Amino acid sequence: MVYLPGLKRSILSVQMPDGSFVEVPYFKLEGGSGSPVVYIHAAQHGVELTGIYTIKLLLDSVLGMNVNGTIILVPVANPLAVRWRRHFYKMELGEPYSSYHPHQMNRLWPGRADGNETERIAYSLYKNLIEQSDYVIDLHCYEQWIAPAALANGWDEVSVKLAEYSLLPFIEVYSRPNVHRGMLSYVATEAGKHSLTIEHSGQRWVFPEQAKLVHRGLMNILRYLDVIPGKPIKPKLQFTLGRDPHVDIYAPEGEWIIVTLKTAGEEVEEGEEIAKLLNMNDLEEETVKSPVKGIIYWIGSTRNNIDTRPSEEVQIVLKGEKYRIATIYSLKK
Repeated sequence: MVYLPGLKRSILSVQMPDGSFVEVPYFKLEGGSGSPVVYIHAAQHGVELTGIYTIKLLLDSVLGMNVNGTIILVPVANPLAVRWRRHFYKMELGEPYSSYHPHQMNRLWPGRADGNETERIAYSLYKNLIEQSDYVIDLHCYEQWIAPAALANGWDEVSVKLAEYSLLPFIEVYSRPNVHRGMLSYVATEAGKHSLTIEHSGQRWVFPEQAKLVHRGLMNILRYLDVIPGKPIKPKLQFTLGRDPHVDIYAPEGEWIIVTLKTAGEEVEEGEEIAKLLNMNDLEEETVKSPVKGIIYWIGSTRNNIDTRPSEEVQIVLKGEKYRIATIYSLKK
């Protein structure tokens, strides 16, 4: 990488409870007045890797641009969890995902200087980088059967506007009571900053097309904020989750293997085949068709919060289960 004037690569060195140090590299690009300050990080959770590549694409794009403000990029916010290869540091194989795990980073903000390993990393990031920022963008990853989305805090109009300019097809607008008080988006917003969470589609691997999609949205947000040159694109097609018209498709009674033929985020026509149900006992098939022209939000493994407990999920429907095969948002509003 060529280092240009205005670009600095630095390291936060965070002391752990045992006296050792963990390094968190970051990049800082300053230009013009240095304001506003936009902070973007990825990989709070150790299996959410695509955001790291998204930041690489973003850094490559803004290098050499006439930046008016400050862009702070942290590719790996939680190196302990990434090296542990699980959602959280010290999460054991088969251990259920929990908001109460002591190393669930996105429930621990703004961290603690004298806390556990993860709390200390969060504290260092917050005190050294986030506290000085005006905008905070937190990159995450859903599982691959859920489409990418931008998550905004509804009590901050700017947060909602950032979600719209992400250009992602789905946005979710949270009310204050529904956001955990230890989430970065909540803490940053309550501190007077404008926060946005972006979810790529796909965990455990790097999904390059997802990175390109989110990178496009981040560049558009930076243009909207006048941090980089160019005219921002106004979103043409975007659904607000839970509010806009959509249909849920459920499996009929029986024992089925689900064969998905489409992917989350894909556009489908009314009557188009999106999946097959294969009877486990006699191998008879049932076809699943979309009842509307629309865009798939969830498909296949779509039980609540399945992105946080994928080890429990296989593409099987058992007798007596009310199993949602897909959620499709209608293009006919």
